Amino acid sequence: MSYIDRPVSENHILELLNVAVWAPNDGMREPWRFIFIGSGNTDLLSELQDQAPAYLILVIKEDHDPHKREEDYAAASCLMQNFRLLAQDRMLQVRTTMNNWIYDRACTRRFGVYDDERIVAVLELGYHERSMELEKAENTPSLTFELL
Repeated sequence: MSYIDRPVSENHILELLNVAVWAPNDGMREPWRFIFIGSGNTDLLSELQDQAPAYLILVIKEDHDPHKREEDYAAASCLMQNFRLLAQDRMLQVRTTMNNWIYDRACTRRFGVYDDERIVAVLELGYHERSMELEKAENTPSLTFELL
């Protein structure tokens, strides 16, 4: 993916995240935190990720209760989708990645990820060379469902 030479502002990302975090789970826990790697620091991920103007690492706590752990992961996934939709509206390209290095504890510690946390995904951020247009599916599947 190619990006234009335009830095991604930390304030812009915070603005989007303040809306995107409306991804509730039972108990209204917000088990996540974010690690932003912006202009001047992107070389930290040069051997691990494709090159992008900025990165946002989404980290969640690993709860001891497996039910809560799954619920927290689902809420974090909803948060990512919210973020992507908001970013698209602002012409910010977001590419979600889950490369193998996010499962390597020695590697994740370099970014400040604690032992009781895990990386959900790394979002590659940047402004695209051409304007993004929504693509319409040519063959939209028909949805069927049954009420019980």
